Amino acid sequence: MEVKAWGGCGLAIPSRVLLWMVAIQIVALFSTGTGSLTVKSEGNFVHSQGYETGSYLSHSCIHDEILHQRRRPGRKEYSITPQVYEESDSSRSQGHRGRALLSLSSLPSQPKDSMHPIRIYLNYDAVGHSTDRDCRCVGDVVKLGEPPAASMPGNRACDPHGDPPVFVDCWYNCTIEDIAGEDKKQRLRKALEKTADWFKRALSVEPVKGNLRLSGYSACGQDGGVQLPHEYIEYGIVDADLVLLVTTRPTTGNTLAWAVACERDQWGRAIAGHVNVAPRHLTAEAETLLSATLIHEVMHVLGFDPHAFAHFRDEKKRRHSKVTVQVMDKKLGRMVTRVVLPRVVMHSRHHYGAFSENFTGLELEDGGGKGTSGSHWEKRLLMNEIMTGSVDTRSVVSKMTLALLEDSGWYRANYSMADHLGWGRNQGTEFVTLPCNLWKAAYHCNTTQLSGCTYNREAEGYCPIVSYSGDLPQWAQYFPQANKGGQSSLADYCTYFVAYSDGSCTDTNSARSPDRMLGEVRASNSRCMASSLVRTGFVRGSMTQGNGCYQHRCTNNTLEVAVDGVWKVCPEVGGPIQFPGFNGELICPAYHELCSAIPVPVNGQCPASCSLNGDCINGKCFCFLGFYGHDCSMQSCPNNCSGHGACHSNGICACENGRTGIDCSTAICDEQCSLHGGVCDNGVCEFRCSDYAGYTCQNSSMLLPSLSICSDVLARDGFEQHCAPSEPSILQQLEAAVVMPNYNRLMPAGQTLLSILDNGYCAAAAKRLACWISIQRCDKDGDNRLRVCHSACRSYNSACGAGLDCSDQTLFSSEEEGVEQCTGYGEIRPSWVRRFRNFYSRNHSR
Repeated sequence: MEVKAWGGCGLAIPSRVLLWMVAIQIVALFSTGTGSLTVKSEGNFVHSQGYETGSYLSHSCIHDEILHQRRRPGRKEYSITPQVYEESDSSRSQGHRGRALLSLSSLPSQPKDSMHPIRIYLNYDAVGHSTDRDCRCVGDVVKLGEPPAASMPGNRACDPHGDPPVFVDCWYNCTIEDIAGEDKKQRLRKALEKTADWFKRALSVEPVKGNLRLSGYSACGQDGGVQLPHEYIEYGIVDADLVLLVTTRPTTGNTLAWAVACERDQWGRAIAGHVNVAPRHLTAEAETLLSATLIHEVMHVLGFDPHAFAHFRDEKKRRHSKVTVQVMDKKLGRMVTRVVLPRVVMHSRHHYGAFSENFTGLELEDGGGKGTSGSHWEKRLLMNEIMTGSVDTRSVVSKMTLALLEDSGWYRANYSMADHLGWGRNQGTEFVTLPCNLWKAAYHCNTTQLSGCTYNREAEGYCPIVSYSGDLPQWAQYFPQANKGGQSSLADYCTYFVAYSDGSCTDTNSARSPDRMLGEVRASNSRCMASSLVRTGFVRGSMTQGNGCYQHRCTNNTLEVAVDGVWKVCPEVGGPIQFPGFNGELICPAYHELCSAIPVPVNGQCPASCSLNGDCINGKCFCFLGFYGHDCSMQSCPNNCSGHGACHSNGICACENGRTGIDCSTAICDEQCSLHGGVCDNGVCEFRCSDYAGYTCQNSSMLLPSLSICSDVLARDGFEQHCAPSEPSILQQLEAAVVMPNYNRLMPAGQTLLSILDNGYCAAAAKRLACWISIQRCDKDGDNRLRVCHSACRSYNSACGAGLDCSDQTLFSSEEEGVEQCTGYGEIRPSWVRRFRNFYSRNHSR
């Protein structure tokens, strides 16, 4: 009997047994409904381009779930590492290496037109190298997320089909599909290189001068992360603006990949990220879906991330005062979160034809649970846009997504890379402001008894209405029966025509044969139209009015439709026409629906679309800073460069050293701000509480009931505002996971006569310091967190005979900062204790 080794796992397996194992894997994939090609749908369906069929693969994004995991106590979400964005004398020096390169003084600002295509560097060193997270042998049990510390492998098994399902923080049992062999690694490289090239054409960025430098203070990413190579920290990375560290760790369900940012520059832009692709999805069949998925996930790294929103910059390179707004929408009947960034709003107006002042921003997803809500566009409004919560083979990149990245202040978007998004185009303000049961007929259906056409007329479809076991939310009750609604929670349970799996009018390979009795033809120029046609002498069937696929052409400013080879001109506004040899009639669409390349006039449009340099509201342009004119077509130096730069003839300011922004009005902080964990905003180094995801400034009285260890410390500080997790359960975990370990580290290890006499002072000082490091005071403005007082560090050193570095301004204030400018204050121990300690130490050392 032939014996084969299993992929270097040290197992000798007879070939017959090996074939048997593979067969069992295949049977398991089909019997459980999982595997590299099987798709778990929302409800019972799969979503794609405004209509859904069971023939499209999809990817379910879990980005928000990852963000939730990264907010656990003790987790550092990202590091800030300042970069050089213009050559200076210090950066030209050949003798400087590693952190010495960070010793920059005032950095002159780059002109606005100095953007270059983004350079993404891909690192594959960690692929397959983690012993506890990568599947290297069949039967390996590896971690997904962070299983409970007390659990053993197998005690909390990942089970996406369980009740309840277990997707993360569990132990995963590896199959043959989860092992990244050489063929899968090659497929991975090809897909990621294609992704990097797409972004190189789509986005420009202010290029890093010299090498891209990373801090390496902690592992980069999620699920254990990836340790940065030493040379990246010491020497940096040549010709790169962003480095992506790649892994191939397993995932559950139909999640193909995930990605997170882990290091940012001094302006908040991501400079390093972790991308994970599940090996079981590295197949030829999933290649198209993988391409769309990787673009989606890298978008999260680049900035489509609610935590990144806090770092977005406006034209002046100051923090955006508002990125999102949460309001109670009375028309929709619920709370909604809208992106109100200027270019997102501008491109949304042009897409929907929503030029009314009632349109104020584009909605973010509120459905789909922790994995999807908050990090994606609302699927009801953008359907098959690539940054909705589920991605499939027909997902497209819209101008709104590119606009969001440009509104970050970090990138310039190439809008020619945007795809055509048909869903909602020119449907008006009502489409984005009214509930979907009030939409026009092409986007809405309310009975399962009739077939119809998908919104873009590319397929015949049905109206899926689901009866749920419980009532839908009040705002989603579109039917008299409270438990009836559409199939997708992401699309707010809206009901619209969904393509039959064989109902395409344009795809002759997957569609059923055309019905000759109805005069149908399926071809690239065919579209779905309402029709009661039936060949003379035949009966149509149970429904006199239905629909079919018919060829069309646009010629001489008219729409023509063919039935059984006979072409007829349609009325310009649409309507019924008849054909010889057929009973019944065909209902023509309006000419502009299928033929006009010129957008349909919409009320409130502005001249020249404000040259895409301003917002259009009710026919009037409101120009962005630096542009003027009735159509915003002219450019000038805003405020004459605020007296801090030279105005060039093209209307662009060249700022002097120490100044930046479109009008040179913004001051730049020195590099010490970023190195100490702060963020610069107009020359002021800020340590914002809100920069920590899930943290807010809260009154101490609200925190004390949830605290046990630190309650007396905060009470001693007085009832002020403190920066702490907003969820009480996370706050309690903070004490157990961070405060106590820090306290144990701060307490001296050895017990001496002195420690017995002095333990009370040391223990109290160590406890205070451990609490203050984790729960810091907020300033009077209510957001900036105040670092631990320098005196508190010195007091701890004095009380415990320790040598903690009090000059570390990542944690501690400077000596000059007063009590009101920092957290806590040090109590200098009694002089007799200090004298006794010095005496004891001198004699004990002899």
